[in-house]
Amino acid sequence: MEFDFACFADSFKNGIIYIPNTLGLVLIPLALGLIIGTLLAYIRFKKVKIASQIIAGFVTIYRGIPVVVALLIYNMIFLLFYGSWQKFFHWKTSIQDINILWIAVFALTLGQICGMEEVMRSSLLSIDKGQWEAGKSIGMKEGQLVFHVIIPQLIPAALPHLTNLILGCIKNSSVVIAIGVVDIMVGCTKPAEITYMFFEAYLAAAVIYWIINIFVEMALRKYENYSKKFRKEIA
Repeated sequence: MEFDFACFADSFKNGIIYIPNTLGLVLIPLALGLIIGTLLAYIRFKKVKIASQIIAGFVTIYRGIPVVVALLIYNMIFLLFYGSWQKFFHWKTSIQDINILWIAVFALTLGQICGMEEVMRSSLLSIDKGQWEAGKSIGMKEGQLVFHVIIPQLIPAALPHLTNLILGCIKNSSVVIAIGVVDIMVGCTKPAEITYMFFEAYLAAAVIYWIINIFVEMALRKYENYSKKFRKEIA
C-alpha cells in the first residue's frame, strides 16, 4: 500500500476546520471540572460527614467506567427518555433541535470532575498543616485562608498532575465520534469516506492532536516552572 500525501493533506486541512469544536469539548469540561472538582476535594479534605463519603463513593465508581461507555449510556438515556421528559415538563424544544454536543460535554465534564477531585485532594494533603494553623493564628477566616494562602500553593502543587489530566482530556475528546459529534476526528475522516484512504485520515488526526498537545504541554510546563519559583517565595 502506497501512502497518498494528497489524501493526507486533504484530511489534515479538513480536520483543522473542526479544531474549535474539539477545543469546546475540552475547555468546558476542564473549567467545570476544575471548579466543581476543587470544591468536592475540599469537602473530602475537611471530612464533612456523609457528603465526603458520597463523593468518595461516586468518584471511585465513576473512574472505573470508560469514557466511551459513559458517553454511549448518556446518549441512550437521552434518546429513550427525552420524549417523556418533554411531555412532563411541557418543553417546546424537540429532540431534533438539541445539539448532541452537550451530551458529549456532560460525559467529559463528569470524568474531569472526578479526575480534578483526586488531583486537588492529593495536592491539599501535600500542603503543610502549619500553613492552616499559621493563618488561623493571625485571625484569618476560612475563606481568606483558602484564597490567600492555600490556593496560591495548591495550583503549583497540582500542576504536574493537572498537565497530564488536561492532555488526557484533549485525547479523550476524540471518543465523541461514537455518538456522531463532529470534531477533529470526524473532520479528518470525512474525505476518506470518498477516497477510502482511512490510514491517511487517521494519521492526519493523530498529527493534529499531537501538535495541539505539544503546544499545550509546553505552555503548562513553562507556567509550572514559573509557579515553582512563586511557591518558593511564599514559603
